[in-house]
Amino acid sequence: MHLLYADDSGVVSDPNTKYSVLAGFATFESQTYWIQKAIDSIMEKHLGRTDIELHASPIRSGKGFWRSIPKATRESFLTDCLSYIKANYPRQFILFGAIVNNKHECVSEELFSQLTSRFDKFLKRKFIKHNESARGLCIFDKTKMENQYQNWSRIYQTLGNRWNEKLNNFAEVPLFLDSSISRSIQLADLIAFSLYRNFEHSDDTYYSIIKDCFDKEKNQIHGLYIAE
Repeated sequence: MHLLYADDSGVVSDPNTKYSVLAGFATFESQTYWIQKAIDSIMEKHLGRTDIELHASPIRSGKGFWRSIPKATRESFLTDCLSYIKANYPRQFILFGAIVNNKHECVSEELFSQLTSRFDKFLKRKFIKHNESARGLCIFDKTKMENQYQNWSRIYQTLGNRWNEKLNNFAEVPLFLDSSISRSIQLADLIAFSLYRNFEHSDDTYYSIIKDCFDKEKNQIHGLYIAE
């Protein structure tokens, strides 16, 4: 089964924020153990410990635990994590992301429908063209949107989304995990933050590393949606 780990970045209700992001990565279920081991190894290299939860914003700004860590170390840590994703695309990671300008209506639903639709189509291509497993599951960080995401998912699976497309390849409605216990959710946070920094602040420091890792076929990008 393919798992899509996703997290958001940007606050729809904040009038000072221009963009909202929902993004993450798909991987086959057997890869999650190796992803955790690899990220723990990067943490051991830079910090000498592996018991810290990763959130890109405080790492970059040096808040909380990260206040005592030199900026150069924090930046190297972030770029090493993202470079690991790049080095293992597409074997371990296929990225998906949706970026929506907050001037649009129904931003949260647009983000969710775009991300889930693109993941579903990825699964469908796997089955039709490569005869590979076509079942998938979305896993999100714990969020106040949990009930809404599950309701939308039920509707999309039974009645279809706004394009009248049913999510036929989902094994279940989305699951939600506390990010503190999932390295994969923490990596999704880094991906979403990279997109947010690029579009909100015109800072491609992180996005430039992973920009070629989104789902694509014959150079046509399917895994990234941008609504200016």
